[in-house]
Amino acid sequence: MLSLPLLAVLALCAASPARAATPQEFGGMRFEIAEGWTRRDARDGVILQRSFVTTDSRGGRRTGTALIQLSVAKPAQGVPLPAAFAQFIAGGLPELTRERAMLKGQGITTNGHAILFEERCCARRDGVRLSGNFVGIATPAGHHFSQLVMMNLERDQSREAEAQYEAMIRSLRLMPDDEPFRLTPPRGAGGLQGIYSYLDTGIRPNAFGGTDFYADNNITVFDPSGLYSTEIPKGDMTIQAHCQATPTDCGFYRLAGNRIERLEVRGGYGVLQHDSDDFAREGDDLKIGSHDYRRIPPIPAGTRLSGSWRYFFASAGSGAFSSGSVAVERQLVLTPDGRFTRSGFSGASSTSSIGGGTTGFTTGGNRPASAGRYEIEGYRLTLIGDDGTREVQSIFMADRGSDALLVIDGNNYLKQEPEGQRSPRRR
Repeated sequence: MLSLPLLAVLALCAASPARAATPQEFGGMRFEIAEGWTRRDARDGVILQRSFVTTDSRGGRRTGTALIQLSVAKPAQGVPLPAAFAQFIAGGLPELTRERAMLKGQGITTNGHAILFEERCCARRDGVRLSGNFVGIATPAGHHFSQLVMMNLERDQSREAEAQYEAMIRSLRLMPDDEPFRLTPPRGAGGLQGIYSYLDTGIRPNAFGGTDFYADNNITVFDPSGLYSTEIPKGDMTIQAHCQATPTDCGFYRLAGNRIERLEVRGGYGVLQHDSDDFAREGDDLKIGSHDYRRIPPIPAGTRLSGSWRYFFASAGSGAFSSGSVAVERQLVLTPDGRFTRSGFSGASSTSSIGGGTTGFTTGGNRPASAGRYEIEGYRLTLIGDDGTREVQSIFMADRGSDALLVIDGNNYLKQEPEGQRSPRRR
């Protein structure tokens, strides 16, 4: 751990903000940090600080702080990384140490170093709200430890600070031959090409204390290089560019006889975790583990569809003292002349009973109708509004040769036409 006490650091961070996308260096470590963070070098590491200001409706200003500490290597001295990592966390703020980890994981980095992480939340010290993220990495030189401590940050500010901390961890190069974070498939990876999907259904709890039925078309995009993604890349983006920008969607795969081995990127720190499943080809389709993956063919360029498709989501539940619900509907109309219109609504309500009284709220609104031209090619739906706006979404037909169910940006749009009219129309 850095030798400077955590809260005492705040008074010392008065340096110039670190420049964006410019490699920083300290003690053989190389990393990058986003704009807005100030840097101060301590005896055995680097301290980075950023302030966040919130202005309320009355013009009042509140300041929150995010603090990053990054240490140089500590000789392992025979202590394994998990034990040293636990000691590192225990030596921090006791309020955070007492909190149970909300999220934790382990794996390897893209440079092959063992990595552990934990995230703890919702402690208080002298009226200050605290949360912390902790990372430990083992290299031949020793153990490197880092932490992000957030004080009095709003939710969106915490998300921004966490995203920038995660990006910094991904950029860490701790040994001379380390490379910047990049998903480069290892030798022997690959062997598949195309987009495959399986239907996942079931019941899961919701935020209101109830349960919801779900039916998700889960996809995997396999690239022959050995990369895969669980999301279709946006627009003209290649899978390589998509995975570099959104690594948590991606990983590596390798076929080994009747097995498929995967290294999945889990979490924003670039942690790779190993997974393996049974594998078999079934014609154009795949059997992976217990799931039947159907190959999803691209939609031919110039395809025109005719009909109205509806996406609908609703969730409701109640507990001992509260109840709530939310509903969202989206309607998309496509015509053979290449025109679209869309509309929709969303609404939510909540009630709670505490201390003999009842409070609640109801909110909702209609989505303004929009219209324009559409283009479909491959797995891309482009909507060009009459007002000049342009929006690109992913699209595929869940059932081969039928437009009864369109999956648009991961959402299921069910056609509202008689069964006999469900067929794609092409120019």
